[in-house]
Amino acid sequence: MLEIKNVSKSFGRLKALDHVSFKVKKGDLFGIIGQNGAGKSTLFRCIMDFFDSYEGEILYDNKPMSKIPLEKIGFLPEERSLSPKKTVAEEIRYFASLNLMKNLDSKTLEAYFNKFEIKGSLKDKIKDLSKGNQQKVQLLASLIYKPEFVILDEPFSGLDPYNIRLLQDIIKEINESGTTIIFSSHNMENIEDMCKNLVMLKNGRIVLEGSPRDIRNSYPRDKLLIECDKDIGEILDSFPLSYIRDENTYKITLRDVKVGEELYKILTEKFSYLPVFAQTPPSLNEIFTRKVEEDV
Repeated sequence: MLEIKNVSKSFGRLKALDHVSFKVKKGDLFGIIGQNGAGKSTLFRCIMDFFDSYEGEILYDNKPMSKIPLEKIGFLPEERSLSPKKTVAEEIRYFASLNLMKNLDSKTLEAYFNKFEIKGSLKDKIKDLSKGNQQKVQLLASLIYKPEFVILDEPFSGLDPYNIRLLQDIIKEINESGTTIIFSSHNMENIEDMCKNLVMLKNGRIVLEGSPRDIRNSYPRDKLLIECDKDIGEILDSFPLSYIRDENTYKITLRDVKVGEELYKILTEKFSYLPVFAQTPPSLNEIFTRKVEEDV
């Protein structure tokens, strides 16, 4: 559906994107990760055809983005842009009309409003809503006209855990209905929990690509989580590893993954029961941190 082909974009001496290429399949829930300044927002603006020029090519259903009707695409920018003096209903109807949804009936509007659990009423002015509720209004406005492809730039920024989970569920539901979604987030848990595929940008270049599971499994299983009601520090100290203890829980980083099997044998022979013994690859968050710290 969406094909990014060798895209580069510079602002003076700063190269924000450096020969970026990847594909987003129809129906995908695709994540873009990267630290601040990695190029995520610049990439989204290239996709939306907001710049006069950039190198490379971006195709949507094999057509240039400039040829695609904008009502097919929903876009939530990182910089929120609502009219503070309009009511919630006026603002949502305005965005719907811009995207050729001329007859947004009150019943549908109210159903969406309730689904997003926006505090207040449709008659409230935007300026009277909390920042989090304003953010939910803008996300609602980018989805209500049912675009076939949606770009969400940091949709969970500044939200509390309950509202993050609420919006995650809504985004998953919309994706399961057939809408292709590409979004960015600084929170790796959001990405790992939601995305089917992702890319990681660093200094405008792709440094990771694939499904969260495949990316994690490409790393050694050097993470070990053990829960034991006995002190096992003396045993752990005899192996090449580091660990953090929190009461009965030990979070361990192995320098040799084969040590995990040795520890399992020793501990299960010594203790009759271990509530938790899990040897896993690093989390996506840990991989992200490693990639950020690597030299280019």
